[in-house]
Amino acid sequence: MSIGVGKFTCLHCDSCCYFEREEQGPLVFSDEVKRLRRLAKERGVELTFREVKVNGVTMYRWVILGYCPFYDRGSKLCTIHAVKPLACKMYPLLFNPRTGEVVVSKDCPWVEEAVKNGGVSLSDFPEEAKALRRVVVRLSKGGLNN
Repeated sequence: MSIGVGKFTCLHCDSCCYFEREEQGPLVFSDEVKRLRRLAKERGVELTFREVKVNGVTMYRWVILGYCPFYDRGSKLCTIHAVKPLACKMYPLLFNPRTGEVVVSKDCPWVEEAVKNGGVSLSDFPEEAKALRRVVVRLSKGGLNN
């Protein structure tokens, strides 16, 4: 199977783990902030979060400038992959909770190639769509983790 055809496969390129501006940082739920802070403390890393209200739900912008502190540049892997936030699990799907719009990140090389080869659909991202659904459900329940 060639790149950008069929089901999404991460190419481990780092596009999703490098942030040039604060507003690019993932939006995370309060329980995710607690988990991330615990993991960061274990590794001696400081994290910054800014509170954001999203349709009445308190969320947090994870402020990352440069590489995510949990991204291993040597192996090009997420060191907290199994417990990373939903915003990270759903990438390259991007969700605007204010409008309900879902787009696919053009920063992802797999997506870029898929678009050249005829386009993408939500069915190309089954695992990422599951994470997206969890975000939508949680937002509809006031951010609660059910």
